[in-house]
Amino acid sequence: MLELLTTHAEAPWLPWAVQYFFFIGLAAGAALLLPLALNTDSVWHPWRDRLALILGISALVGPVALLADLHQPARFWHFYTQLTPSSWMWLGALILPVFVTLALIITLSLLRTHLRFEQPWLKWWLNLPFWPQGRLLTWLVWLCALSAVGILLYTGMEIMVVRSRPLWHTGWLPVNLLLTALLALVGLLMMLECLQPLGQNTALLRRTLVMVLAALTVTMLLWAVTGHWQDSGSWQEAQRLFVHFPFWRHLMFLSVAGGMVLWLLAVWRMNSPLSSFDLLPAGLAILCAWGFRWVVLMNVQTVPKYGAGLYHLDSQMLSSAGYIVAGTLGLWLALAGAVWALLDNSGVRHG
Repeated sequence: MLELLTTHAEAPWLPWAVQYFFFIGLAAGAALLLPLALNTDSVWHPWRDRLALILGISALVGPVALLADLHQPARFWHFYTQLTPSSWMWLGALILPVFVTLALIITLSLLRTHLRFEQPWLKWWLNLPFWPQGRLLTWLVWLCALSAVGILLYTGMEIMVVRSRPLWHTGWLPVNLLLTALLALVGLLMMLECLQPLGQNTALLRRTLVMVLAALTVTMLLWAVTGHWQDSGSWQEAQRLFVHFPFWRHLMFLSVAGGMVLWLLAVWRMNSPLSSFDLLPAGLAILCAWGFRWVVLMNVQTVPKYGAGLYHLDSQMLSSAGYIVAGTLGLWLALAGAVWALLDNSGVRHG
């Protein structure tokens, strides 16, 4: 009977999309914090160069995953030849190049004085006077932050507007994508601090993690309260899946348990300096942010738009997901390692 009521359908969103949403969220989160870090009196200033590093590398890796998810990457130019102002994806195609260009210019401008090259032509290129500095650089950083808002808005809205997926069709989804992007960013900064300490006010990172978790908790409670009060389709669908499908019930229990563990790890020793133990909450924060995107983009597609039961994600796609995740993560780590190796001791390594 299940085979009669639920037909197999290939997932239009592939694991490449999960990686794109994850890395572009990291980049956008870094862009939002970078204006604060430019101010030498700001508590975020010690992490300025690390935010620039995360911004530039994530802004490169994210679009690579996006092109791979387009099925036929060479068709991306169609976004620029066919005007579709009503499409959030089309608007995103306009915002993304601006964001990536600004991210790369800002990253190189902030890190170029710390980069060491043996090749004379590279030294000459990095010392050219056209690199933005001072007030111009500040304006570019704020413009990048504004484009990051556009990135976060379009990535959230292009999912939310799909009315045929009730779990997606809620205004709280873009908010959760923003907060989980910040969760991953803070987790990554904590991880870098554990591996290569700056010796600054590291309690700031732990307190920020707690603030982001508090905002996420409030958001989820508001989604539940307003959904129950307004009897929204998203809340109804979540209840249906919880009651009728053990997979989703276990998934929701796992999400709550992971959040509670992260809460406990974040609050414990909240005002203490970071230590190697904090690799655990840092890694869990990154994993929770990535897992949220996997559930939203992949698991929701197992729920048929019409019919009964659940679809099963294609086994071949699931096996390739490991290569996709490992490949994009490996690309990010390779780029980060290459830049890290070119930084001298006065750069990102020591603030």
